[in-house]
Amino acid sequence: MRTVVLSDLHLGNGQGYDIFAGAQALPAFLDTLTGEPTRVVLNGDTVDFLMNEDPLELRVERAVEQARALVAAAPTAAVLEALGRVLAAGGEGVLRLGNHDVELALAEVQAVLRQALGQPPEVAQRLRFQRGDAPWVLEVGGARVLLAHGEQHDNWNKVDYAHLPGPGAPEGADAGQYRYSAGSLLVKRLLNPLKRQYGMRFADLLMPDFQGALLAALAVNPGAVRLAFQECSLRIGWQLLRRGMTPMTFEEDVDLELGLAERVDAAGLTEQEQQALEEVLGAGPVPFGDEDPALLSARQKLGRGGLESYARLHRLVAGDSGERYFDLEPLEDEWAEARRLAEKFQAGAVLLGHTHAARWRQEEGLLYVNSGTWIWLMRLPSPEAPDTVWADFLRELQRNPRLEPEQQQQARLEPRFTAVVCSAHAQGGAEVSLVEWRPPSGLQVLNSTHVKGRGSELTAEASRRQTADLG
Repeated sequence: MRTVVLSDLHLGNGQGYDIFAGAQALPAFLDTLTGEPTRVVLNGDTVDFLMNEDPLELRVERAVEQARALVAAAPTAAVLEALGRVLAAGGEGVLRLGNHDVELALAEVQAVLRQALGQPPEVAQRLRFQRGDAPWVLEVGGARVLLAHGEQHDNWNKVDYAHLPGPGAPEGADAGQYRYSAGSLLVKRLLNPLKRQYGMRFADLLMPDFQGALLAALAVNPGAVRLAFQECSLRIGWQLLRRGMTPMTFEEDVDLELGLAERVDAAGLTEQEQQALEEVLGAGPVPFGDEDPALLSARQKLGRGGLESYARLHRLVAGDSGERYFDLEPLEDEWAEARRLAEKFQAGAVLLGHTHAARWRQEEGLLYVNSGTWIWLMRLPSPEAPDTVWADFLRELQRNPRLEPEQQQQARLEPRFTAVVCSAHAQGGAEVSLVEWRPPSGLQVLNSTHVKGRGSELTAEASRRQTADLG
C-alpha cells in the first residue's frame, strides 16, 4: 500500500481564525487517491484546537465541544468526508498528533472525527490515531522511513505527553495535570487577542515563530501589543527590551521567559529608538496620532527583524522567470535534526512537518523531507532586500493587517499544497517523492528518489555514524 503524508493542515472551526487554504484543493486531491488502496498519514496539526476563545485547559467536555465545532465547519467537513472516501476505497488513515491538536489523544474526541468521515463504523475504524511521543518508523520495501511531526526539538512547542491521557497514554496520565506548551499559551493569550481585536491575521501565518509574530505586531501597532499584554496580566516592557530582564508569569508557579529581548537586540535599535519604544510600552496612556521619527524607525526595524526569520525559512528568491518560488533547501539546524533522528532510529529517510516550509535534501545516505503545509503562506521581500522595500511592505501590512485580498500588493497570500508519496520500489527499498497539488493541472512531482533498504550502503553509513551522541 502506498503512503501519502500531509501535515499542518490547521483545519479550523469557521469562527474567524481559520488559515486553511485548501478548502477545494484538498478534497479534490484526496479523491485522486481512491483508485488504489492508499494510506493517508496526517502528520500533526491536522485540526487546530487553539483557534477559539476558550480557556487553555484540557477538559474532555470542552475538547468534545471544540471538536464538534471543527467538524461542523464546511472546509473541515469536506476534508474529513474526502478522507472517508479514501477509507471506503480500501485505504487507511493515520492521524498523528501535533502541538496544535493534542486533544485528539482523547477517545471521546476521536469518536467525533470518526463520525465526521460519513462512513459506516467498520470503515471509520480504519482511521487510527497515534500519539507523537515517539516517531513512527515505516518499513517500505525494506527501507526505514521515519515520520514525526517535528516539534520534538522545539522547546516552545513540546507536548507534555507524560500527562496527556487517552488510548496509549502512560499509566496514571491525568488531564488535570497536563500542561500546555509555552507556544500554545502565547497563541491563546497574546496572538488570539491581537487577531480578534486588532485584525492582525498575519500573526497566524508566522507561526510557529511567535517571537517573530509579536515583533511584526509591534511594527504594525505597538499600542495594541501593549494592551494585549495588559489584558492577560503579563509584563511587557522588560520582556521586550534589554534592561532588567525578569521572568514573566502566566500562573504563580509557572515562569516563562519570552525570549524576545534577544530578537529585539538583533533588530539593532539605537538608544533613541529604544527609548521611544519604551515610552509607547510604558505606564502612561497609549499614544495615538502622529509618531516621532525614532518610534517609526524602531517599528520598521522590529518589523523587519520579526519577519526576516519567516523569509529565511521559506527563502523567497527570484527565479529565471522573475516569479518567486519557495526554496526547498533546508536550513542547517533542520538538516542536523534529521540526521540525529536518522542515526537514533536507523532510518534512511526522515519525514517531518511543523515548520510549514516544504523541504528536500538527500546526501550522506540520508533523505530529509518536510511535507510543508496547506495553510496560506505570505510572500515577503527577500532578507537581502533594501530598507526601502521592507518599509513599503510594512506600511502595507499596517494598512491591511487582515490581509484582505483586494488590498494585497506586496504582502500577498498564496498556497503551496505539498505532500510526500512513499511506495515500494521495484528494485527494493522505497520510492519517495515530494509532490505539489496545483489546481487545475493536478499533481506535480517536485523531487523523487530511491531510498535503499536495510543492509544497503545507506544503512551501513547510518550505522557508522551511530557513535555520535544521539540525545
